[in-house]
Amino acid sequence: MNTLVRYVVNTAQAKTGVSTSVIVGYLLQAAFGLITTVLLLVAVFFVFADYFAFGGTATSLGMFLVFALLLVGSIFYTGAAKKRTKEEAERALKAPGAPILLHPPLLNAGLQLGRRIGWRRLLPAAVVTLAATGVAAEWTRRHHSNGRAH
Repeated sequence: MNTLVRYVVNTAQAKTGVSTSVIVGYLLQAAFGLITTVLLLVAVFFVFADYFAFGGTATSLGMFLVFALLLVGSIFYTGAAKKRTKEEAERALKAPGAPILLHPPLLNAGLQLGRRIGWRRLLPAAVVTLAATGVAAEWTRRHHSNGRAH
């Protein structure tokens, strides 16, 4: 079951590029966007008020620029994280451990075969085939893990 969940997660990540890093990046973008807007208003206030004699205006504009740069940095970080997530998920899907029975062309062919032959006739054959495949895979895995692989 763990392989199926991993396959579904990798497929979703390959299609969307969304992961925890991307969600954190989007949250950072929202936070820095809000902070940048607030600091823009503070900077405009200081421009008109000129509260500090030594350069409150320059200070508030500097803070605005810092947060604007942080916002741009988080945008680039999120884009890179999304691209990295897609690439990792696509590599995982192409790995030999990915369940071949879940590939769309095979699923489509299986559904068409089931409709043509009938599920009552096809189901016992499918169960026996899956059981034999599982036993063969387990035997091969044990054979290779004992160091006796050719």
